[in-house]
Amino acid sequence: MTFKTLFLALSLFAGFFLVQTIQAEPVVQVQNSSQSVTLDMQNMTCPMCKFTIKKALQAVDGVQVVNVNSDTETATVTFDPQKVNSKALIKATTHAGYPATVRQSK
Repeated sequence: MTFKTLFLALSLFAGFFLVQTIQAEPVVQVQNSSQSVTLDMQNMTCPMCKFTIKKALQAVDGVQVVNVNSDTETATVTFDPQKVNSKALIKATTHAGYPATVRQSK
């Protein structure tokens, strides 16, 4: 093996090793600080009410998950508290014709 070939092989190996070392650094993940609230809904009189409420809540920036239950007349909403709060959620449902209040835990 000539000096040039040996030097090239060692350079490639060293470069590969450095790339692997750099890629092996741990990735820092940001914790998702979601919050959930259950709203007691008013004026739910038909099967379509569920879809109207869900659509109104999903249109609010920061809302992640919406579950509306016609039987209990509630909406459970998971959201980013840095973007939205429960007052904004209530405003959205009220504007759609369904006033709401935050369900108090028993």
